[in-house]
Amino acid sequence: MAPMEPPMGAGGNRRDFMRNGFGSFALVCTFAAQSSLRGSEVTKSSAPATSAGRRFQAASPFTPFQRDLPIPPVLAPVSTRNGVDVYSVDIKDGIAEILPGFETPIYGYEGVYPGPTIRAVKGRPSVVRQTNKLGFDSNVHLHGGYVPAKHDGHPMDVILPGKSFDYTYPNEQDAAMLWYHDHAHGRTAHTLYYGLAGMYLLSDERDVELGLPQDEYDVPLMLADHAFNKDGSFRYAENVDLGFRGDTILVNGAVSPRMTVQRRIYRLRFLNASNARSYNLKLGNGRTMLQVASDGGLLEKPVSRSTVLIHPAERVELLVDFRGFRPGSEIVLQNIDGESPGTKSVMRFDVESGGGAEEFVIPTGRMRTLEKLPAPNASRRWDLGLFTQSGVQWRIAERGFNPDRIDVRPRLGSSELWQWHNPSNRVHPMHLHGMLFRIVERSTGVVHPADRGWKDTIGVLPGETATVQPWFIPHTGRYVFHCHALEHGDKAMMLQLEVEK
Repeated sequence: MAPMEPPMGAGGNRRDFMRNGFGSFALVCTFAAQSSLRGSEVTKSSAPATSAGRRFQAASPFTPFQRDLPIPPVLAPVSTRNGVDVYSVDIKDGIAEILPGFETPIYGYEGVYPGPTIRAVKGRPSVVRQTNKLGFDSNVHLHGGYVPAKHDGHPMDVILPGKSFDYTYPNEQDAAMLWYHDHAHGRTAHTLYYGLAGMYLLSDERDVELGLPQDEYDVPLMLADHAFNKDGSFRYAENVDLGFRGDTILVNGAVSPRMTVQRRIYRLRFLNASNARSYNLKLGNGRTMLQVASDGGLLEKPVSRSTVLIHPAERVELLVDFRGFRPGSEIVLQNIDGESPGTKSVMRFDVESGGGAEEFVIPTGRMRTLEKLPAPNASRRWDLGLFTQSGVQWRIAERGFNPDRIDVRPRLGSSELWQWHNPSNRVHPMHLHGMLFRIVERSTGVVHPADRGWKDTIGVLPGETATVQPWFIPHTGRYVFHCHALEHGDKAMMLQLEVEK
């Protein structure tokens, strides 16, 4: 079976947007699975007749640490001619094995969840041909990428069913953990929840100079919370106010998995791909972790942390040293903000003997020098609020998304001060497309050292005012900025900017 097609009133092309508007919002709506996919062919068969029975008979399908951590496959290019890596990806229905004995229908890049990881190198462009084999419009946004506007995956620039688009990524930015996901307007909460997300790891010469852990010691980890129906399919209930909250944490598509580690140093790259849930990560007994990178790449200096708060769409890269643990040790990574057992246990690290001599030396000094920003030439205040006069709609500066309106026109190469003011009682992870920013100040306290690097997303806390300084480089054109609590962004919490020469 496959997830139900998202309602056309929720997204689609510009014509759909203007026809449907935002007059039919519902606070709660439930989606159910409708069709089945086996391999590459869609059939009309239903879920196995015994699936619900197996679910009831299972001792505890949500018991943590029962499955080894899956690692998403690395996508191989179909061509490497002329110094350009060319990839081919089908956006299609698929089946994931998440709960033991059950089949979970998904949307997937190459039909898998998470989508395959793309490993790119700075200075070597990538072209990703995305072919939409779903029954509705889709597109792809490279989150955190310095990408020309027409290749950014603007919410109104969609790939029609049966069509393809070649996304060109210059890869002319510093190494960073980027990710790619669907961004067709009005559908992102549904399509990301059902699987349209994958990781894009960009490396550069500084990674090599620092000798950061590589290969099996460099592990990408996608966090997402989900809920399940009795037949093992995802259960989704839209909540425009709070945003979706699941009762079970998945890491790389597995319920709170275990990972066998050697007595070495690991580079753990975390992505929060949840619709709306934030995570506050803590290693067993409060053991310290060393953060070396955030959204936009390496920090200037590593930062020691005992807890790590990560909001939707943010990324953190941590070095964890397992050399001090005895073989047989089990170290649990918890989400200390979880409200139930299924949302507290993230994963477990099982230490084994061996591992050989550790060649990597943890950096203690400067890892990079952050570029100096030009003086800001404008200041803007963006109030974040919920409006219910004519349907439920989140807004920025009392404006909802209008694809025919440009809300701000900064100059290429300039910087500005943007003040996010959040009088609501919800966290708003605010994200800018196509460029990065630095956090200047927060009304709730001093900017954490781990948040002083380059960012593309900031979690603005309830009652908080956060000031950031975006740098409008390197491309001109039309981009969006929005809340990455996906139900908020789908319900109009998004505006447009156009970078001009």
